[in-house]
Amino acid sequence: MATRWIFGNQLNHDLPLLQEANKQDDVILMVEATSRSKWKTYHKQKLVLVFSAMRHFAEELREKGFTVDYREADSFDQAFKAHRKDHDPDHVFYTAITDEPMRKAMHKWQDALPKKITVEVCSDVPLFLLTQEEAIEAIGDKPYKMDRFYRKLRKERNVLMNGSKPIGGKWSFDAENRKPAKSGTTFPDPVQFRPDRITKDVIDKVERDFSNHPGALDSFHWPVTRQEATRALHCFIEERLETFGTYQDAMLTGEDTLSHSLLSAAINLGLLTPEEVIRQVEAALEDQDAPLNAVEGFIRQILGWREYMRAVYLAEMPDYASVNALRHEADLPDFFWTGKTNMNCVAESLRPVVEHAHNHHIQRLMVLGNFANLFAISPQQTADWFNEMYIDAYDWVVLPNVLGMALHADGGTLSTKPYIASANYIHKMSDYCKGCPFHQKDMLGEDACPFNALYWDFIDRHEKRFADNQRMSMMYRQWGKRDADSKRDIRKKAKALRKQLQDGAFDIP
Repeated sequence: MATRWIFGNQLNHDLPLLQEANKQDDVILMVEATSRSKWKTYHKQKLVLVFSAMRHFAEELREKGFTVDYREADSFDQAFKAHRKDHDPDHVFYTAITDEPMRKAMHKWQDALPKKITVEVCSDVPLFLLTQEEAIEAIGDKPYKMDRFYRKLRKERNVLMNGSKPIGGKWSFDAENRKPAKSGTTFPDPVQFRPDRITKDVIDKVERDFSNHPGALDSFHWPVTRQEATRALHCFIEERLETFGTYQDAMLTGEDTLSHSLLSAAINLGLLTPEEVIRQVEAALEDQDAPLNAVEGFIRQILGWREYMRAVYLAEMPDYASVNALRHEADLPDFFWTGKTNMNCVAESLRPVVEHAHNHHIQRLMVLGNFANLFAISPQQTADWFNEMYIDAYDWVVLPNVLGMALHADGGTLSTKPYIASANYIHKMSDYCKGCPFHQKDMLGEDACPFNALYWDFIDRHEKRFADNQRMSMMYRQWGKRDADSKRDIRKKAKALRKQLQDGAFDIP
């Protein structure tokens, strides 16, 4: 007989591993591994999502006639030893793994197997659009360019194309998707799902066995089955896609979701495939249910950024995990786990993460990533926090997005410039500054927004690296116009702010 091993982020019925299975002879192995779940102090909602989705998927497989050996164990190794004792497989199949730590663990496990057991790694399409080999080939040689990658996939897969030209005459409508939302703007609520018996059992387990992990579970509402995820996709397309593009970069106090899809966790688990999501969103344009700027902007996130980030991860690991080109070493403050800080934009961006293990991409990039960059926080500590706290986080997602895009810790491997901003950007794209004790227009005063002095201090500290960067030339021209006294005062203020962070001045008890 053969064992076909399915992991918690491979929950898709169209996996080649399942399509090729013999229901009479093969056994599906699934494992809830406690030790793996404690590699990091994962948010409780993430643990519930993964465990509940796995248990539901196992039930679906049994209903289809598969024999499923579902085990709760301390480790994958312990679970497989018990499985082998009960089933004595000659062959083991598993789907290709992207995350480097898990891939290394499986290689170690495989090396320790008796020679009589053969192991075969199956394709991870449809979890992704490209196989691992195709992804590495598609990004081409350095310098990597997401736009080049995105256009290539659009053409090859005939997505939003009119012959050889992009629909609408442009590859990107990003310029139309940067509008702030005025206070009082309302958005349709996303669909939420009530925990069933299986999910309630998992919630009890997580509260019992992972009580020291961050997060609360009284508001768990994520889709845990393909049926629920499909409904979430349909509701997004029907009710929220239309305004997604226009307001995708906006931030509003108390509006945690705006028009965002909240589908990334379901896609990264395998409950939805990127192919079906792309095609259904594309169909909304054809049916005139959503404008082109919204449809293209959303598809670019999946066909472009999602596939591109994975490709960079595959090409650059394992060394990518330790990059720190800017030599940032400060500790991440404790309030990242509680959300209790007097910087209102940071507090509003952290609150939904603490409560629901999620916030949207601009809060991640331009508030929290910006904070870490300007305060010179360790990129590894920052990436670990993202990996622990987000419902949709996996190593292959986090490292390129955080180390590369948000923190520029890779020195430009993924993106040509760091994404940094003063208070002006946050004031323009949100209403956060209205409720903040720090003044958005002030740079040097006692109540000045910390981002202002820190922004120009970043420009100063990294002048050798970025002064010749064409995309940053305007900032360096402005910095060069300041007199020596002004520069000295900014440096002094920035140094004081970093000391204040260490001393807890931005914490709320």
